Amino acid sequence: AAFVSPTVAQVSKSQALGEIIVTGNRINAGYAQENRPVVGLRREADSAVMTVSFSSDSRDEATRKKEIHTMLLAAMDRAGAAGVELVTGNFELIPVTKANYQELPFNWAGRVDTSKVDVMVKVKLAGSTVSASSRIDSFVKGLPRNGRGAIDKAGGLVLTIVNPDQYRDAIVKLVAEDARSRATIFGPDYAVQVTGIDGQIFWSQVSGTDVFLYIPYRYTIVPK
Repeated sequence: AAFVSPTVAQVSKSQALGEIIVTGNRINAGYAQENRPVVGLRREADSAVMTVSFSSDSRDEATRKKEIHTMLLAAMDRAGAAGVELVTGNFELIPVTKANYQELPFNWAGRVDTSKVDVMVKVKLAGSTVSASSRIDSFVKGLPRNGRGAIDKAGGLVLTIVNPDQYRDAIVKLVAEDARSRATIFGPDYAVQVTGIDGQIFWSQVSGTDVFLYIPYRYTIVPK
């Protein structure tokens, strides 16, 4: 999984999309992946994002910032026609717009008198990460540079899902079907007790394009 810079998420969340970065996983907060339940919902991710750095090594700080902002504005102007969107966020994605782009932090870019702003370029996932990566590549290569500015990809593709909580009913139905099926194997004198079904929805990436959504349920087969 690609690393998403922790410095890209300082824009106001008032315009959050309800779209989640898969690597920004609730699983990291107390539920080990090796204990992931077998039953859950596997589906294709909604989009893919890639971190892109807009940088400048002009000696004057004000010039660096102006060059970076000029390139960001040009990227926003061209994004719609290219079928991509500029976003930020560590967990939930937030659109980068002309109303908020100046809130993005300037960071040191690894050399003396260098600054950068990291954003993510988002593209809809249509069955192929190769296609998604190619569209982002074409977009980045086609962006105009300004002064001593540079625009570079800074990582690989990361999957996203929109509003994972919308799949709760589908996940619960899958768990119920599996639980009933297992209880039936033991015969009519047995029933099933399910716990944890009211817990949060978790997710993880299970292939280049697919995510697995689940609830950390447990069930027990017991005599009636």
